[in-house]
Order: sequence, then structure tokens, then C-alpha cells
Amino acid sequence: MAELPENYKRLIALGITKLANLPDLNDMTDRGRYPMKPWTAEKTVGTIGLIKKHKIIDEESFVQRFQEESKIPLEILTDQVYEHQIKYFGRYRYDKETIFKYTYCCIVINSLQGSSTERVFDIWASANNINIVEPHPLLDEKFHTDRLQIDGAGKVIGFISIKPNSFHYNYIQYSDVFAGLQAISNITGIPWKIYYRVEDSFTLIQLSSLNEDLQKLIMNWATDYSKDEIKEITPILNNINK
Repeated sequence: MAELPENYKRLIALGITKLANLPDLNDMTDRGRYPMKPWTAEKTVGTIGLIKKHKIIDEESFVQRFQEESKIPLEILTDQVYEHQIKYFGRYRYDKETIFKYTYCCIVINSLQGSSTERVFDIWASANNINIVEPHPLLDEKFHTDRLQIDGAGKVIGFISIKPNSFHYNYIQYSDVFAGLQAISNITGIPWKIYYRVEDSFTLIQLSSLNEDLQKLIMNWATDYSKDEIKEITPILNNINK
């Protein structure tokens, strides 16, 4: 494992699993007060793009490439998440090794699982006559758009986000996903669709399938989405069907 401290290499050798993805740390980094989101492409490197670029299928290759190409390597991300506990919890609730396992799970394991889920979705979509293409990298990296659905003429008719089965458990907690998708939908008038995996099939969530209160909540989230990211993506969206 490239340039990682020996104690972290030993943790990886023991096997880091999804159990390391602790809910209160997810709240701290992504959805609670003071979200830091340290593994966004702006601060690190687009992980799904990294996997596609190098055709990565295993953890060791992923870590090697991530350490080489990320603006911030895993051990520094671990330090940042560890120190952020003071701001969020008011103390160090977890030790450095626990934080490393959490960071590794978010960066490495979740990215590899997401890539696998996308491959299964592509097969399923083809079998169900859903025509899809790859999105612009910024849509993937910053607006949770994994695929674009197109009609027979090649016109984009949907922004698609692909999620693992675990997404549907209290899915509304993932406010950043809904906010990003709704923000680009507001600009283009093109609806978003979230497909979460159920074995080798997928179930659809879309705005019209949610109750009125949730729809209003998502609309409010979208208006608060990063203005800088909206500014960056708007020229791309304005040309999406031209």
C-alpha cells in the first residue's frame, strides 16, 4: 500500500469492512452540523473516475492510484477527520485507528462497491430498454449523476443516480444527493431519477413518487446548494441538448 504508515497498512491487512462506516461519523462529515465532506473530488480526486480510468477492481490497486493522484492522501484525510471531532463532538470520541478505518471505508470500499453497482445497473438498464450514456465528469463528481438517460434521438431525458441497496434505509437523510440532483433539474427542467439496487434489479425513486412535504424539503435543499458549483455547471447544462 503506497506510502501509508505501517500501523494503517496493518489495519488494511486485517480487513476493513462496511462495519467501519459509523453513522455518527457520517453525520459529522456529510449531513450534520459543520459538514466537511473531505472526500469530494474538489479536495481529493474523483474516485469513480479513477476506477474507470485505470480499470481498478481491487483495493490494493485503488489505494496505490489514490495515493498517487489525490490532492490529499488517505493518512492526511484521516488526520482531518480526526481533528474535526473537536468541532462536531467537542472531544475526540474515536481514536485515530477507528477514524482511519472509517475514512478507508468511505474512500476505498464504498467507491469500489459503487463501481460494481454501476456495472450491474448498466446491464439491467439495457435489459429494460433504458438508454443511458456517461455524464460530464462534473455531473458525476459534484451532482451525484452517474448516468444520463436519453431517448431514441439522443436527447437527455433524465439525470440518473445509482445507489446500493442500503440507500433506501432512511434515504431522505442523504440531503446532499437530493439537493444536487434537484439543483440541476431546476436549471434544465430535466427530471432526476434515483435507482437503488435490489439484488440484480433496481427500484426507482423520483420527485413525483415522494409526498408533498418531502418534495418541498428537497426544493429548499436545492436552493441552498453551493453557488460556486452551480455557476461552474450551468454552461454545461445549458448545452446539454444542443
